[in-house]
Amino acid sequence: MLFLIMLFDFSIHLSEATASALRLAGLRTGKITTSLSFYNIIALVSRMSNMFQAPLLGVLVDSAVMTGNIDGLGNNFRAVIFCGALGDILAIMLLPYSIVFFSRIILWFEETGSVPLALLKLLSFRNIKLILKEFYNVKFLKKPEDFDFKGIPKRFIFFNIIVVAIYTVGVMSSLFAGAHLAAYRVTATQLSGIVNGLATILMAFVVDPTAALITDDALHRRRTYNNVESMVYLLLFSRILGSLFLSQIIFLPATWYIMSVTLFLHR
Repeated sequence: MLFLIMLFDFSIHLSEATASALRLAGLRTGKITTSLSFYNIIALVSRMSNMFQAPLLGVLVDSAVMTGNIDGLGNNFRAVIFCGALGDILAIMLLPYSIVFFSRIILWFEETGSVPLALLKLLSFRNIKLILKEFYNVKFLKKPEDFDFKGIPKRFIFFNIIVVAIYTVGVMSSLFAGAHLAAYRVTATQLSGIVNGLATILMAFVVDPTAALITDDALHRRRTYNNVESMVYLLLFSRILGSLFLSQIIFLPATWYIMSVTLFLHR
């Protein structure tokens, strides 16, 4: 059970982080709007994983409450959080290949006019060989001097660390709070929004608009492709800092916060 939950969390983080490559694929192909529309497909993978993961998390909590092993539940949640961070790490390692892959899918979509038909082209041995050939030409490791961080606001990278950390622990903190307050478990599990709400605001008002502006600047030749690529690497690196380190730090404080609000509501 725990292994399945960890696998789903890994796939959620991997798919969400990999979606960052779509910005660069859009710039490479000149189809930025089309590339961003493909984000819905990536989001679908994430939502499907969330859908399957949610009841399994519920079973984990119910089992911990019935056996009284609440501390063990906390350790299990920390292991799940760690697996999510591994997904982010793999995404940054595969970024050069993800850019090539998505660029090819976008070009096939332009050719066929259909997402399913574009994806079906992956079943062709000739097309697989073409992608592998493009992978072979990818520069896997980038040197420090290859990056161009000029004009990239440090503030929005910092906020991205916070956003990822909050999103990573939001649901699990509410479930853990519910396990501690078994009598009010339903209330506690419904309060993940008071944690995730801050992340949603920061994402909507700071992180997403800034990333979009930098991408648009590159589209209009006010920035270089390398500058946007460097931004994407920074965003992915900040995801790792958020999911691997900060999320582990704020997991218990977020749980205590939800417990306090739950008890306040039941005064």
